[in-house]
Amino acid sequence: RIEFKILIITYKTLHGLAPAYIEDLLVSYIPERYQRSAKKNLLAVPGFKLNSYGRRAFSVVAPLLWNSLPQHVRDAESLDIFKRQLKTVLFKRAF
Repeated sequence: RIEFKILIITYKTLHGLAPAYIEDLLVSYIPERYQRSAKKNLLAVPGFKLNSYGRRAFSVVAPLLWNSLPQHVRDAESLDIFKRQLKTVLFKRAF
């Protein structure tokens, strides 16, 4: 349930549907030189010091979850399509 909410907020943020203060927490992954991963709509995962607290921060967990999604889910054209595909992926992971 919490992963679903975090990923919905992340999708909204990347598509300009979230507040600006949340947009500041996410950074697109841009490789230093051309790589195939440049077109995969990935987010940069910032470093963190404490495993107990740092890994729970939205700025860390959102990119980790987002990058673990299949490409077709990240590239969904609308929020409704994204939600539908996300539910399918999360249910498959759970069962």
